[in-house]
Order: sequence, then structure tokens, then C-alpha cells
Amino acid sequence: MKSFQFEQLDGGALTVSAEFVPLLQSSGLDSFHALMNSSDGTVAKNLLAERTTTRFELTDDTGTARVFYIKRHRRPPWKEYVKPWLRLTRPILGAENEWRAILAFHECGIPTMRPVALGRRNGESFLVTEGLEGCIKLSDWMERYLGQGENASSSPRADSRDSEAAAPVNAVVDRLAAIARQMHSSGLHHQDFYLTHFLLPAEQVDAPQKVHVIDLGRARQCRPLSARWVVKDLAQLNYSASRFSPADRRRFLEQYLGREIGPGDQRMMRKIERKTAAIARHSRRHQL
Repeated sequence: MKSFQFEQLDGGALTVSAEFVPLLQSSGLDSFHALMNSSDGTVAKNLLAERTTTRFELTDDTGTARVFYIKRHRRPPWKEYVKPWLRLTRPILGAENEWRAILAFHECGIPTMRPVALGRRNGESFLVTEGLEGCIKLSDWMERYLGQGENASSSPRADSRDSEAAAPVNAVVDRLAAIARQMHSSGLHHQDFYLTHFLLPAEQVDAPQKVHVIDLGRARQCRPLSARWVVKDLAQLNYSASRFSPADRRRFLEQYLGREIGPGDQRMMRKIERKTAAIARHSRRHQL
């Protein structure tokens, strides 16, 4: 479990991790306006006009270039409020939800992004995190290790691996199961629990040890955690792990449950399969 110390700047509009206050101050980025309107960096993600993510670098007092990401949230259109209400759910808008989720993940020991700053003013907000450099997405790692054949079941590395080939795959499966188990037992659910939102240090591709969870914009914490959210997370992971074999999936579920799969687990497994199929249909329909 990692804890952080924070300082309030700019009249409370800016919350900054204490270790990054000197760096932001020396860079002239110690106010809401400066961070919200800085043009430095390169756009990393811009799917919505009201939400953009930019990568930028700052040089610390040792001369080391530090990489950061800022996710800016402008005022959303009214439809972003209406859609959740029609589904009888609470709108998740702005940067504060992801900020709280990052702190909650750290609190329960799940590796994720390091929080740097949160800014809020007049309906606009932003989140700054330190970059997880030198990592690859698990979706790319999967293609590297299990990308032979048309699908996972036809790949010789999926169902008939020797111990050397099986070791990194088993390690990834075990890490994913441990993350999912810890997350759900802590009342957390991700809502975008796909392999593309997991990062593995590049030097560990052949011997995975630590996996980071990213993109926590829709993650929430509630106790007790509804089975609906558990099924959704596990189905999203199941859908994205298309190259994994039935044996890999069974290993994941047994590691997640902390025991062998029994007759009483069949109902949950059927729900996961149905939700996985629904995600696949949605993805085909919208060409995702």
C-alpha cells in the first residue's frame, strides 16, 4: 500500500503530490490556468473534443527529463449527462473520479499510475500522472507470445507449450487474476478491463513480474460490489484475451477464486460467457 502527501495550491483549485510541487513551481505550472492551458507536449489521445490527453516532459533539478500525462476535461455536452440518467446510472464526468480511483488502487496495493496533480475550476478539470515509460500493453504482449494461428486454440503455443514457453504466459495469467481478485475484494470495479489497459515493463516481457492497470476514468468503488460489475470486468478481460487458451482461462478463474472451479461456479461462468458474447456483438456493430 502506498500513501501520498498532497498540497493545495492556487486557492485550492490545484491539488499536487508534495514530491512534485517544486518541479511544477520551477516550471511555472503551479496554477490551474497554467496547466489547463499549456500548449507544451504532444497529443496522446483525442477521441472526444471535450477530453484530450497530452504527453509532456519536465526537467528536474538533476537534469533528468520526467514524462507526464495530463488528461483535460472541458465542459461536457448535455448528452453526457442524459445518457447515464436514462440507464439509471450516475454520470462519471471530469477528472476527480479517476483521481480517487488511482488513490484507491494504490491503497489496496494494485500497481497503477502515480498521481501528480488534480485541477478543478468552474466545471473544468484535469488530471496529471507520471508516465509509465518503457512499458508495453498486454494486448501487444499477447500477440507476440500467442499470435500464431487464426485463434488461440489453434496456436501450438496456447495448448501444447513446454515449460519454458508456458512460464511467461502463466505469470501474466496469475498477475491478472491477482489484480482482479484484489480489485473486486476491495469493492473496486474498472469498467474498461481490457488487456490494452494493462502495462508490462519491457524488460519483463520474457519473465513478467509486475503489471500496471491504467485508464481508471470509469473505475468506481462500492461495497458490497454487485455481481453485475464483477461479471462485466471479467467478461471484458475474457473478450480481449482472445489468444488465450481454455486452459489459460481456467487457470485465471481458479487463481481469481483462490480454489478449484466447482459446480457452483457454472452460473457465474455462463454469465461471463453471455456478457463476452454481447461485448463481441457490440464491437462488431460499431467496428471497434
